[in-house]
Amino acid sequence: MTVQTRIADLVPNPGVLANVVQKTFRTNNALVSSGIATTGPEVDLLMTGGSYIQGLNFINKVDTSTFNYSSDDFDEKGAVGKITAAGYMALRHDLNWGWAYTDLVRLVTKYDVKGGLVSAIPLFWSEVSENLAVASIKGALAKTAALTSGVNTVAFDFDKLIDAAATMDDPRASKTIMLSRKTLAKLQKLNKNAYVPTAETNLGFAQFAGYGLLMTEAFGDDTIVIAQDGAIAFGTGVIGGTTAMEIKRDADAGNGGGGEILRTRLSMVVAPQGFSYTGAAKPGLNGLATAANWTQVADIKDVGFRAIKFLP
Repeated sequence: MTVQTRIADLVPNPGVLANVVQKTFRTNNALVSSGIATTGPEVDLLMTGGSYIQGLNFINKVDTSTFNYSSDDFDEKGAVGKITAAGYMALRHDLNWGWAYTDLVRLVTKYDVKGGLVSAIPLFWSEVSENLAVASIKGALAKTAALTSGVNTVAFDFDKLIDAAATMDDPRASKTIMLSRKTLAKLQKLNKNAYVPTAETNLGFAQFAGYGLLMTEAFGDDTIVIAQDGAIAFGTGVIGGTTAMEIKRDADAGNGGGGEILRTRLSMVVAPQGFSYTGAAKPGLNGLATAANWTQVADIKDVGFRAIKFLP
């Protein structure tokens, strides 16, 4: 008799795996490691439940260039960091996905056949969070035309990225470029030595001339988006009372032969700072990319991303 591997053989304890998956996801997430995403207790509060859309104050990256010298003068008050601008409305995405055994094998094979589920599931969620970030930025850019510069007259000009970065509040901050495969090829032709693949950076993302690279086809071949540290407020977690991961057996699957599904759940906030989300609670990627669902609430210099147009 053929012995079939069951999901339970791969995942002896879904609860333990869920904790490892969430820790690995947050540690190795490209948005966080590149600096685009910033986290804090303010956004983590959204993970405790309540409405999908809630108020959120700007979360600043920690400024290590400014500090106080302690004093023995009781009346001398130490300076503190400031909130960049007024608060805004952020959307929490309560997400889940499931895999039957055969689909689970494909998932593991796609990402890391040796690392197994501990590698595959966090990378799945990382791709989901990147898609949410890109779609949200796309919608914000569509809302505010002034965030886009350049005209379709040249194939590429690296100086235009530097000019765009100079319009943000901190030109010194680290930057990440979001671009298509075709546009990446333009950069490589411009300076082959400036491109450093992911395997050599040990950062979880590739670099070009000191800029992080996030590959996406969402903006097409005629647009590059540059984002600085802290452009996205980011948080992940599991809402209280929710089971983060479980295995379900379906006796009717396989035409009565039975089957199993591994389901994983994760909530996340991926909010472009400086814009309020004003659309429906469950917009999907298309809804996030729609201009009508966003309202600019911050001064344009405090918005941490810009788009630059080139010839496709």
